[in-house]
Amino acid sequence: MTFVRNHLGLILPLFAILFAIEYLLVFDRTVKLYEERLQEQYTVILVAEKGVKPAAIRNANVLVRSVEPVDAEAVLKKIRRQISRENLEKLEKVLPLFFTVKLRHYPSRERLERLKKDLLAIPGVKRVQIFEKVHDKLYAMLLFMKSNFYVFAALIGVIGFLLVMKQMVIWQLEHKERMQIMALFGAPVWLRSGVLFRLAFVDAFLAVVLVTAGMLYLMNDPYVTSVLAQMQISASVLLRPDDLLWLAGAGFGIALFCATWVVMRFREEL
Repeated sequence: MTFVRNHLGLILPLFAILFAIEYLLVFDRTVKLYEERLQEQYTVILVAEKGVKPAAIRNANVLVRSVEPVDAEAVLKKIRRQISRENLEKLEKVLPLFFTVKLRHYPSRERLERLKKDLLAIPGVKRVQIFEKVHDKLYAMLLFMKSNFYVFAALIGVIGFLLVMKQMVIWQLEHKERMQIMALFGAPVWLRSGVLFRLAFVDAFLAVVLVTAGMLYLMNDPYVTSVLAQMQISASVLLRPDDLLWLAGAGFGIALFCATWVVMRFREEL
């Protein structure tokens, strides 16, 4: 029972740290994909006088990805039967041009304001509609989610790291007598401390396996996949091959760093 408890003392905090890292990776990918969806759906409407060219709008700001003229013929068809031909011809002459402006990425509030100023500076542009209320709510939501999740993950990481260090100290105290005896017989540091490194390596490996298994389970969970599907995001976003490298690097790195720290501390006490 003590053996299991000692191993859980390292596996659980490592699992928490790695799970937080993996969720950071997943959250970052999900937010980026969601921002891409918002960017595709978000459109700036521009009203201009006749003679304004789409090229002038595209060159006004690097944020502009594409400019498409809005066909006014569809609007005129709807009112054609309601007004006289003479009034319709007059309306066609004074009717301004409408453009839909697509952006390269979902912008911050400051960049959006700068875009509006640049577009209004184009000669002949009368109005730019950027839908401030909708943009501000969505952008504020994204910033709130990012900041809170990063703070939460950082707290988990700090607490988990301290628990790993504590468990390493416990292991060092449990094996202190044996390590001292080996030191008296002239055993090198790496040999008398090998048990700590083996325990750290095995528990780090188990923590990586548990996190990977947990993410694979979520990938196949119907509720999770349905939620992601509603956001038009594939469940494959939850785990990618390069994530395993991040998890393995973090897990083994933290465990071996803590084991090395304990070994050096023990060496100074001799």
